[in-house]
Amino acid sequence: MERKERLVKINRVLILTMFLNLSVCLLKVVLGLVTGSLTIMADGLHSLGDTLSNIVGMVGIKLAQKQPDKKYPYGYEKFEAVATLIIAGLISITFFEVMKSGIERLLNPQVVEISPLVLLLMAVSVGVNIFVVWYESRASKRHRSELLHADASESRTDIYISIGVMIGIFFMYQGMYWLDGVITIIVGLFILKVIIDIIISTVKVLADGQIIDPEEVEKIVLSVPGARFCHSIRSRGREDAFYIDLHLGVDPNISVEEAHDEICHSVKLALEEHYSTDR
Repeated sequence: MERKERLVKINRVLILTMFLNLSVCLLKVVLGLVTGSLTIMADGLHSLGDTLSNIVGMVGIKLAQKQPDKKYPYGYEKFEAVATLIIAGLISITFFEVMKSGIERLLNPQVVEISPLVLLLMAVSVGVNIFVVWYESRASKRHRSELLHADASESRTDIYISIGVMIGIFFMYQGMYWLDGVITIIVGLFILKVIIDIIISTVKVLADGQIIDPEEVEKIVLSVPGARFCHSIRSRGREDAFYIDLHLGVDPNISVEEAHDEICHSVKLALEEHYSTDR
């Protein structure tokens, strides 16, 4: 799959999920206005974070599609990773909000009245988020996109929060009000794990970390007739598009032209065939 085509398909996924997230957000805000419930209204405004992460992703994809120029002679590809890092930052805001609420509830347990309408709304929201997570996770694997994976993780945090709230409600009705804060903190730790995973994978791309096993590359190179040895194997990039450079040793008795036109070219073809994005 060509890089431009891949980015266009990723953008389509983001547009669809943005409309789904925006629909849930508007539903919550409208119900909040009709019922006068500040809880529903606040939840609706919080859901804007999902839509915002979609927009950040689309801006990142738009920039990543640009051709190299004088300002960025190596291209704009890494803007996809930059957008992924920003999404991790948005999830971090949710993490701090959740942990703050959890600690406050743990120190000051209180009874929270939840209406059937709020529970129904939460169920609908969880249903939409489950679909979004499934859809984006599937697309992230197909297109090898860390950005889609991060965006799906942002929606996954909402599922954690909603499920945590429902479990907390159950225990509150059992008289164990203090467990609401404990469960909220546990949910916060799950969100922290999501943030750390995104940052680790994204920093690896931005810092040009090794992405391919050098021993595997060496094995492929040495399978090419005429290749005697290779060393100083380095790779960088993302799973969908990466670069490999190495030092190749050949028979010293052959000409430079023969070594370049035949052996080096064959090595390049062997690596491209093995690491084809369509494999």
